[in-house]
Amino acid sequence: MDRTLTNLTPDLSNADPELRERIMQGHSAVLSQVDYFRENFGKTVSSWKKDGTRVTVVDETISENLFLPLRRSFPSDDFCSEEEADTPEPVPLKAEFCWLLDPVDGTNNYAAGITECGISLALLHYGTPIYGFIYDYSRDMLLQGGPGLGAIEGTVPVQAATELVNEKLTFCMHFPIPTDDLDTLRPKLMEWRIRCPGSAAIGLANVATGRIDGCLEFRPKPWDCAAGYPICEGAGATFGFVRDSCFPMTSFTPSMPSFPFRAGSKIFMEETSRALGLEAP
Repeated sequence: MDRTLTNLTPDLSNADPELRERIMQGHSAVLSQVDYFRENFGKTVSSWKKDGTRVTVVDETISENLFLPLRRSFPSDDFCSEEEADTPEPVPLKAEFCWLLDPVDGTNNYAAGITECGISLALLHYGTPIYGFIYDYSRDMLLQGGPGLGAIEGTVPVQAATELVNEKLTFCMHFPIPTDDLDTLRPKLMEWRIRCPGSAAIGLANVATGRIDGCLEFRPKPWDCAAGYPICEGAGATFGFVRDSCFPMTSFTPSMPSFPFRAGSKIFMEETSRALGLEAP
């Protein structure tokens, strides 16, 4: 594996100057944490939070260090991380721009030495994701992009699938899922090809790069999809929530509820719409 990441940003010549500057600095901030992420893979000390999810020293360290240069450059922005101290009430978001971070997406994989994990950082504008960065440890690549700006993995522009990638619909989904949804999907689960990477961000990365048809998740928090959402749209995929949307996000707390979503090709969205009884986007 090449230990020196060579990464470009998409063509930003037509981007608003404030957005362009944030993309460039977000890019640098994520890359600044990659060596530390690599060095501690499979070796970090972990513990369990009261909600039953795992947290590592790496989660906490990246959460603090990645934001340091961004806070200096953009002191009026909002900054939200999965690993922030929980508060009794959600904290209102008041700034035009907000950074939403999952410092280690796929923490269970990371702690156990399973490579499907990464760093996920999203930039929100008035509460809606407009640009995302996903460092994919399994490929040692930085994926990034947003609507109107395209998507790029390393130095190569990427596009979502337009035809089936296999003979049957192939997509990412994690279990368990709610009983009612499981009962609705049961007939198709005997037909579809399901992948469970253990990281929603990596699942969305595989959608944006055309490696799978789509991603359907029933237990994700906003930070699990905030970076992948704009990247997928930049790559030509469609993103939508199965029920309620968490965006635009007007407040933040690490104890936010789950917001089921799906993202993928036109074929994926149409087939899952029929299976779930949803209106096709």
